[in-house]
Amino acid sequence: MKNLLKNPTVKVRIKKHIFNAIAHLVKDEQEEKLARYLLAEKYQEWEDGKTLSEWARTALVVGLDLSLSEEAP
Repeated sequence: MKNLLKNPTVKVRIKKHIFNAIAHLVKDEQEEKLARYLLAEKYQEWEDGKTLSEWARTALVVGLDLSLSEEAP
């Protein structure tokens, strides 16, 4: 987190594609809630009606703003 706050410029690889991005702590309550539930659903088999795990409730939520231009791999 200290690195993100000092220099939010990052590179993100999705399959064979690399993108420039700016990382930020998610502060919007709705965006944060959505991210927590989506991650819990994907990685912890969370289902509607269940309580989120401690990890899903407390993990730091980081957003990435990808640039529109893609770098060559």
